[in-house]
Amino acid sequence: MVRMLACALGLTLCAAFWSGPGFAKALTVTDADPIAVVTFPDNWRSAKVKRGVEVKSPDEEVYVWLEVATPGEMDALQKEHDKYFADQGVKITSSSETVKNEVNGRMWSFTELKAKHKDGDQIIRYMAINPNLASGKIILMTYWASMAGHKDHDKAMSAAIKSLAFK
Repeated sequence: MVRMLACALGLTLCAAFWSGPGFAKALTVTDADPIAVVTFPDNWRSAKVKRGVEVKSPDEEVYVWLEVATPGEMDALQKEHDKYFADQGVKITSSSETVKNEVNGRMWSFTELKAKHKDGDQIIRYMAINPNLASGKIILMTYWASMAGHKDHDKAMSAAIKSLAFK
C-alpha cells in the first residue's frame, strides 16, 4: 500500500513538473507566412487570431498578441486594439513616449500605457518589431496585464521575448 501511495505521489509530481512553466512550446507568428517563432510556457494557452497568435497566462492576468501587419495596416490594427480595450472596460490613463532601439540588428519601438479596469490598475505595452522583411511587414507585440500579473509573470515574459527568433 505504501508503494502504491509513493508511486501515485511520484506520478502526480511528475505530471505537475512536466506541465509546469519550465517547459515551453514554440509558437509560429502566422502560419501562412511564418515570420518568427516565440516560446511560452506550456501551461499558457494560445490561439490563432486574424493576424497572428494570442497567448494567455494560466490565471488570465497576462494577455499577449503577436500580430503581423504592413505599415499601412498599423492604424487599422491600433483601432481594433482600442475598440477591444474599450469593450473590456479598460480606460487608458497615461502613455509614455515611444522609444526606439535597435535590438540584434532589428528596430524595435516601445510604448507603455497605464490603464484602469474594474479589477484595478493595468499595464499595456506595444512593441513594434521590424524583422527586416522585403515585404515591410512588422510584428506588433501587444502586452496587457494586471499589475499583479505583470509582477507574477515577469520571468516568463522576459524569457518569451528573449526567445523570439526570426525566420
